[in-house]
Amino acid sequence: MRLKSPASTDGATASSAEKPTAYRTIGSLGTGALLVVFGAIFLFAFGLSSDKHPVGSTVGLLMVVSGIVGGLYPAAYSHTDRLSIRNPFRRIDISWPRVENISARLSMVIETVPEEGKARKFTVWAIPVSMHERRKNDRVVAKKVRTARAESAKQAASGGDLAGSALGAAGYGRPKTLREDPVETMAFADQAVVEMRDRRRMCTTAMEKAAPTTVTWTWYTVVPFGVSVALLVAAVVGAF
Repeated sequence: MRLKSPASTDGATASSAEKPTAYRTIGSLGTGALLVVFGAIFLFAFGLSSDKHPVGSTVGLLMVVSGIVGGLYPAAYSHTDRLSIRNPFRRIDISWPRVENISARLSMVIETVPEEGKARKFTVWAIPVSMHERRKNDRVVAKKVRTARAESAKQAASGGDLAGSALGAAGYGRPKTLREDPVETMAFADQAVVEMRDRRRMCTTAMEKAAPTTVTWTWYTVVPFGVSVALLVAAVVGAF
């Protein structure tokens, strides 16, 4: 779910007051919400019934916490001057001049320029890479190309726009039906890569003035998850 595209069509520099692009997937939000709902059902059914089941209630608690920490909380924010990554247990802030490479192969990875003699890699939890989505979008693009070429050939045969239609039918140039933003036909992860590279390109901050990369462990997600796991283990061994 891309809330706003940073790509500039006229080459203008983005304003520092511009709102960041937020990246989250409907799938992770839906999965997280389902875990929370079913976990709450488990928690109340096994924890508040007359015949209490500690293992069932702690499983429900772990499902609720996992749904929030792993599904609802993760996100990525593409600002004009930096990229903020909100992973389940860590928050990472990287200034655009310190971003060396952005790729999305099996997972979306941000590589930084060497700091203190060592380059670093960070996986963006909120932007999964789906090969199925890529193949689906490739089929859609191929179908559009075939349709456009057929329309161009038909128009050329009927004496329409011979120059433009013939070029489109032959595969040269861009047919009218394909004159759209190519980013919109990409898979979600590939869209994020293109747009983040645009952000990095438009950033005018010098490397010397760029803020250092910061990695912060988020105690408000680590502690609840750790406590819920510990309670489940205690319930399984019969501590209560």
